[in-house]
Amino acid sequence: MIRLLALLLANLICVTLLAQSPEPTPSQPANGEAFSDQVMNRVLHDFQKGMQDHSSRRVLSEFDASRMEGYLQVEGQIEQLFNRYDTFHIHYRILQTSTEGQKGMATVEMQLEADPRQDGAPSLRRDGQMHFELLRSEKDWKIVDFQPRDFLTP
Repeated sequence: MIRLLALLLANLICVTLLAQSPEPTPSQPANGEAFSDQVMNRVLHDFQKGMQDHSSRRVLSEFDASRMEGYLQVEGQIEQLFNRYDTFHIHYRILQTSTEGQKGMATVEMQLEADPRQDGAPSLRRDGQMHFELLRSEKDWKIVDFQPRDFLTP
């Protein structure tokens, strides 16, 4: 009997604690994980892998085509990069992540190096601080803006 009362009391405490759990905040969507360094690292890693594999589909899957102003321009830039350069080396270091309303924000130190397809053509070298804005899609966080935009210009 004491055991039964102890189990009932434990269940009552669990139900009470669950009922008092806070609602998800905008930076912590109900349908997925909150924006964090780990989320940004995953997005950048997939972008990096797509560039190295010459997979425009994989690179562009990290962007939200429907919510990103100028998406078609970015798509064109990626295609031009793949047409002009053979191999890509991308290094990044996440300096800071934060949330602003529903957006995930990140400041990232990035380096992009690309070797040309044509002999004698110059290599591409970029190094700078990038600012990213991401929004949660149905399944994952997607890039909706980045600055400076000319970082990906061939």
